[in-house]
Amino acid sequence: MIQRYISNRRVRILIGFVLAGGLLIQFHRALLARSATEPMAAVSIPPHKPGPHQAFAAPMPDPALLEAETLEAMAARDPVAFFELTLDRYDRAVRDYTCTFSKKELVGGRMTHTQVMEAMCRQSPFSVRLKWVKNPDKCSRVLYVDDRWVKDNQQMAVVEPGAIAKLFVPYVMRPIHGKDARKSSRRTIDQFGFRNSLALTLKYCKLAQEQNILDFAFKGRSEVDGRETLVFERHLPYTDEDCKWPDRVLVVHIDKELLLPTLCVAYADDAKEKLLGEYKMTDIKLNPNLPDSAFTKKGMGL
Repeated sequence: MIQRYISNRRVRILIGFVLAGGLLIQFHRALLARSATEPMAAVSIPPHKPGPHQAFAAPMPDPALLEAETLEAMAARDPVAFFELTLDRYDRAVRDYTCTFSKKELVGGRMTHTQVMEAMCRQSPFSVRLKWVKNPDKCSRVLYVDDRWVKDNQQMAVVEPGAIAKLFVPYVMRPIHGKDARKSSRRTIDQFGFRNSLALTLKYCKLAQEQNILDFAFKGRSEVDGRETLVFERHLPYTDEDCKWPDRVLVVHIDKELLLPTLCVAYADDAKEKLLGEYKMTDIKLNPNLPDSAFTKKGMGL
């Protein structure tokens, strides 16, 4: 009798294991069927710099932001965050570029003629090469490479003088923050370029934000050189050139496709009648893989 009871108990335990195994198999099959019909979770791709032969292709943090309506909605809701987004995208996607750069500025109390330059810029090490093609001032070409030429703790640039002076010397070295630089431009050459424009705009926006005086807004759409732009306007308590603020009103055009500042116009008054400076970039070619030789004296033919 006892043996029969033990045998029946073993049979019941065995049947229990078989049933449990069957339930586990069915549950596993149900999970597989569910995963086949449901979309996979998004995979986060880490930011990357483009390779030597890779074009401007790094994605936005959220692909949905590429939609024009979404971009404009974000620009209107939080223009500071929008500029932070464009700066982040630049850092992840742009290695170097060429463009046509034009500017006119109020320097020494007078407005300069519009100067037009062929520009090359590389981000690391930061390098700028400019060649004047219209209204050169005191030089025809200039080359700056961060930390390459340093004298008495001053960063230097290679300057090719005008036609007459060039008969005597092929080039001269000039400090980028020296008297000559300040007399010829409101901005120094180490402030050139897309990234610097974004960073400087953000710098003063955040300073004003900390003091609760920021007036920075998205104003709508416009065009620069036939390309659609998103327009932003910033107001600061600028009074004069000795003021810590760079301008009273700044109007920035962000290319809607490239998300780069292609036109920046600064004014000394709220009515936007007293121009301080206008800076425009057109014919932009991103990531052309400029050779190191492009940023050498020899590469300039000097």
